[in-house]
Amino acid sequence: NAIELGTFGPEQEPTREQLVEEAGRILLSYAQKAIPPLRDAVRKGEGKQVLGSVPGRPEDEQLAIDANGEHILTSVIREEKVSPAFVFGEHNDYPLGNGESRLFFAIDSFDNTSQYKRGLDTPPYTVVGAYDKDGNRLGAVIGDIKDRKAYMNINGENFLLDLESGERKTITKSERITTKDDQITIATYLGSNEYSKEFLRFFGPMIEGMAPKGILYGGGGSYIYGLMASGSVDAYVMFNEPFSEIFTGLPITLTAGCTVVSVDTETGQIEELKFEPEKIKANPEIYKNGTVPLYIAAATPAIRDEIIRYYMEAKKENELQKIKDLFIANKP
Repeated sequence: NAIELGTFGPEQEPTREQLVEEAGRILLSYAQKAIPPLRDAVRKGEGKQVLGSVPGRPEDEQLAIDANGEHILTSVIREEKVSPAFVFGEHNDYPLGNGESRLFFAIDSFDNTSQYKRGLDTPPYTVVGAYDKDGNRLGAVIGDIKDRKAYMNINGENFLLDLESGERKTITKSERITTKDDQITIATYLGSNEYSKEFLRFFGPMIEGMAPKGILYGGGGSYIYGLMASGSVDAYVMFNEPFSEIFTGLPITLTAGCTVVSVDTETGQIEELKFEPEKIKANPEIYKNGTVPLYIAAATPAIRDEIIRYYMEAKKENELQKIKDLFIANKP
C-alpha cells in the first residue's frame, strides 16, 4: 500500500532545487539511521538466512539482512514527508505516497552479500541513488557499514562523512590517463566465474601490460562508485553488469566527472547510460534482469578509450584463433 506523504498538485510541482534538497535530507538520514544497526548485525553475524534467489543474478542469493536497508529507507521517506516517491530494490519495489512519483530511489541495501554469508572479511556496504522522474541524478549515499563512514553526494557535492566524528572530507576522482600509470587501479568483480572468465579472456593482455605497481582490484558492484569518486579506483570494467548494480551508486561517480558507458561488443562504439525511472517503473523486470553486455566506468575518457582498444584487439585475436582452430580441425 502507498504510504501517505506530502503531496504536490500539478500547480505545485517541486522545482529541481526542492527535489535535490529533499533527496539530500533522505540520503543523509538514511546513512545515519541504517549504518549503525547494519553494523551491529554484521558484528553479530546476523541475517545470513537465505530467503531466495536474486532475479537475473544466478550467482547471488537474497539474505535476511538484505531487507533491513529497504525498510529503513521507506521509513525515512515517510518521516521526511517529501514528494511522492518510488523505491526500486533488488527484491521489492515500493510506491510511496499519492499521485505522480517525483523522487526515485534505487537501493542495494547490503552489497557484498555472498562474501558476508561465507564469513569473508570483504567490507559490506549499503547503497542508495536518487533521481528525478526524468532520470536526472539528485544524490547518492554509499555506506561503509564496518567503518561507519559514507561516501555522500548531496546538493551536488561529493564528500566522505565520518558518522562517528561528524567530519566531512571533500573527495575527488583520479586524473590518471593510462592503464600503464604506476598508480593505476582497475576494478572488476572476480568473485564469480560467470564474470571473471570473460574479463580475463579479453583483458589479460591489459593486466599484463599494467605498470609493476598497478593493481587489479577484484571487487565490484554498487559500492565501487564511492571508490571511484574518491580517486581510489581509476576504472571499473564488467561484462553483463546488472542495472541494479549500476544505478544505485552511479550519481556520485557522474558528479565526480567520471565517464560511464555501455560498449557495443561488436563495433566498440560507446553509449552514455541514463536511468529511465518511468520506463522501469512500468516494467520492473527491466531493472531486475537488465544488464549491460560490456560496461566501463572510468575516471577519464583516455583510460576508457584505452580499455576499449584492448578489448577490440583481444576480440580480433580471439576471432583469428577460432579460424586457425577450425582450419586445423578440418585439415586432411
